[in-house]
Amino acid sequence: MNVLAVLLGNQDKHDMAKPIHCQMLALIEKVLGKEHPNKLASMNNLALLLRHQDKYNEAEPRHC
Repeated sequence: MNVLAVLLGNQDKHDMAKPIHCQMLALIEKVLGKEHPNKLASMNNLALLLRHQDKYNEAEPRHC
């Protein structure tokens, strides 16, 4: 799912990609835990998508 969200973002289908990124974050946290490296990678992918949309205020906390 994460790859799909990244692919959609790369195709400028941001409205479709963001909910998938958010769903992935929730699933990873539920199944693998809050500190799992996959969650951090998913957070970064969502932040990149938001940054690409010039939504810097939303992207910044996900990069930190």
